[in-house]
Amino acid sequence: MLLSFPLDASPDVLEIISDSVYANSSTLDGRRFANEYAARRKMDVAARYPQIAMSKTVNRVGGGKPTSMAEALKSQPVAKTPEWSVKVAGGKKKKAGK
Repeated sequence: MLLSFPLDASPDVLEIISDSVYANSSTLDGRRFANEYAARRKMDVAARYPQIAMSKTVNRVGGGKPTSMAEALKSQPVAKTPEWSVKVAGGKKKKAGK
């Protein structure tokens, strides 16, 4: 569920995250967790996909709608998968003497 939220979490999204934490844990601080999660998720995406982070800043400056994580992943080049060949070995041969 957490990964379905947008990268730039609005206060409403942070409130949903904190309420979920409060509902499921008596020891975690929901607001602190929500803020920390949002910050670390932005850093993680920026480290793994630098072009997404750059496009987010371009979209913000241009005033356009920010891209979602799904749209950003669709724009990634598709990795070429190696062609695998499978060789099937024959069955065990029975010995003629037995």
